[in-house]
Amino acid sequence: MRIREFLSSFPYVKARIRDWEEEIVGITQHSKDVRPGYAFFALVGSSCDGHAFLREAVDRGARLLVGEREEPFLALGEDISWVCVEQSRKALALASHAFFGFPSRRMRIVGVTGTNGKTTTCFLIQSILEKGGMPCGLLTTARNIVGPFEWEPPNTTMESLFLARSLREMETLGIRHAVLEVSSHGLALGRVEGILFDAAVFTNIIPEHLEFHGTFEHYWQSKKRLAEMVEESLSKPFPRVVVVNGEDEHILAMVRPSGVPFLRFGFLKGLEVQAVRVRWDHSSSTFWALTPWGRFEVFLPLPGKHNVYNALGALAVGLALGVCQEAVQEGLRHPRRVPGRWEVIEAPQGFRVIVDFAHNWHGLEHALRTAKALKPRRLITVFGCGGERDRSKRPQMGRVVAAFSDVCIVTTDNPRGEDPLQTAQDAVWGIEEVAREKPVEWFVVLDRVEAIRLALSLAREGDVVFLAGKGPERFQVYATGSIPHNDYEVAWRLLFPEERRDAVHP
Repeated sequence: MRIREFLSSFPYVKARIRDWEEEIVGITQHSKDVRPGYAFFALVGSSCDGHAFLREAVDRGARLLVGEREEPFLALGEDISWVCVEQSRKALALASHAFFGFPSRRMRIVGVTGTNGKTTTCFLIQSILEKGGMPCGLLTTARNIVGPFEWEPPNTTMESLFLARSLREMETLGIRHAVLEVSSHGLALGRVEGILFDAAVFTNIIPEHLEFHGTFEHYWQSKKRLAEMVEESLSKPFPRVVVVNGEDEHILAMVRPSGVPFLRFGFLKGLEVQAVRVRWDHSSSTFWALTPWGRFEVFLPLPGKHNVYNALGALAVGLALGVCQEAVQEGLRHPRRVPGRWEVIEAPQGFRVIVDFAHNWHGLEHALRTAKALKPRRLITVFGCGGERDRSKRPQMGRVVAAFSDVCIVTTDNPRGEDPLQTAQDAVWGIEEVAREKPVEWFVVLDRVEAIRLALSLAREGDVVFLAGKGPERFQVYATGSIPHNDYEVAWRLLFPEERRDAVHP
């Protein structure tokens, strides 16, 4: 794209352009990825300021610099073109979609947001659409799928440039549908700006990530932005719909003022999409779905009430997008494995190990309630709280784990730069409150591998060992860097030390 055309894709405050007809041949926000002819976007984060890398970008051949402050540009001299914007991340998002030809204009895009259940719901929607004859890409924090290509994302935050490039790759491969996991960070920072959403699913909302948002109101407003983006997608020929948890008043308040049709799902009578006659065991759930398109039975290879909610959201959006009932049933019966969500290991000693991503009190309550309903002899839970994250939720996590568990083992999650012992103590306060009312045994073991080893050593036939919080993650983040770690693989190796390495993880 020529610079003139490129700059028409996003608003800017001030610019100094050497030649408006020069071409931009690539975009990046990483200075080390700059090549001759690239546009470099200086992003401002909590720990890093991209303006500090402007000189490196110029030395590597950047043709255009985009940032939020004029002074660093002036320090580079007269020979470089630059643009000053109010928000670099939003400008990057808009420019990325323009550079890749606005693929979302010609695709049907479903966004899924909420505090819990986003990834699983995305996987279920993708399966439903595929079974309905609609080739569908998948972009989530756990797994990305673009046609025949499948890979784990390098980090949990998808930047706008990656999203735009991935949508373009899908379109090139003839894929006209995509499901995106949309986080509150992505919405608040403008990472998904420029995407025209046709549908949105809201799973639930509780206070979360307050170390970033500051208040629940800001978190709520960030989530609400996805409904607004569906409402703004007026230029597309596809029908629009918002699917919401009808039992969550915070979510209903987001969509009631919207001009977009919405469907409510849940267990309550009167909702457009309702689950009745629900049953589950340790590995699956069954229920009847009552919908405007008829009633039908659903088999889901995922247990628990929380997964029934996820399935309701997925089937509602699938039906609204035109998938037939039979394809919806087949999609829910045979979804792809969701990494790190309720992965089960049957131990030779007769107990069961469950690895799950539940990492806040709400997710823990749903997951542990499901585990407890299976009537194990004892429930032994290993969990931790993230360092440098919202401290207020840690005692509540401790209370929830202690309320459902017979043995609690507090360990590390991602300590980052915080003292792991202090993080653990915040959770212990919640455990101690419950321990005054009911018998509960608890330990603090800061080494996560040793915590899992202790849990397995305590387990006996008929017990369930629940490893919470890390799910699909393959590392732990410390102040000094990241170390390899995966709960499933650690548990497997401790239980089956003689097994081949390639037999460890499905």
